[in-house]
Parts: sequence; C-alpha cells; structure tokens
Amino acid sequence: MSKVLQKLEKMADTDCSAIIHLKRPIASTFAKEDIVILKLAQQAFSHIFKHADKADMLRSSDDVNVQPYDEAHLQLGARRLLCFRLTDDTFYISMIPQSNDIQKAQKVIRGALSILRKVVQKTTP
Repeated sequence: MSKVLQKLEKMADTDCSAIIHLKRPIASTFAKEDIVILKLAQQAFSHIFKHADKADMLRSSDDVNVQPYDEAHLQLGARRLLCFRLTDDTFYISMIPQSNDIQKAQKVIRGALSILRKVVQKTTP
C-alpha cells in the first residue's frame, strides 16, 4: 500500500502521506520524526469532522442538497496538511510543502479518492 501512497505523493507533489483507520495508521510514508505531527493532525481532523457532521445535521433539516464535509486543511507552523475523509473513521492525510501548489495537490488527491476508498475497503475489516 505504501507504493500507492508514494505514487500519489509524486503526482500531487506532496512530501508524505498516511491512511489512518480508527486512529491508527494502516499505511504511512511519514518519517519517524514527523509521526508526532501525524498524530496531532489526526486528532485535529477528527475533531473538525466531528463538529462539521454536527453542523451538517442542523443544516440538513433546512437544505435537501447538503453534502457532508470530506476535506479539511490545517497549518501547523511551516507544515501544511490536507485531509480527505475516506469513510467515517478513515482519513487520508498528506503533508505539502509551503512552496507547492495546494490546488494541484487537491485536484490530484480528489481524483484518486475512489481508488483510496477501494484500497481501504480491502484492507480493513
């Protein structure tokens, strides 16, 4: 699975990435020294999506066309992180350098979401 992540990183021009399922990485290319950043990002994104889901529940009674939030961005110092929710409890988190084009990374990753979801479906119970 790390080959899939590495290929996606190369296409999206990101530094590293991980697939987190139930708060644990099932695949990661994060360096050992960046694992603490990955854990912090996972906690922050979980919190963000939890509250976004609550907001969606409030809006859904008013608007029939509400789409759930599936993407969030976070900046920790010089590190920019992108997160895409693959399932309710599975995230794809990627770290992108400051100088790289975030729109390009978003477009490439969004294009690969269906493949990532299939990979996750095959590797998680």
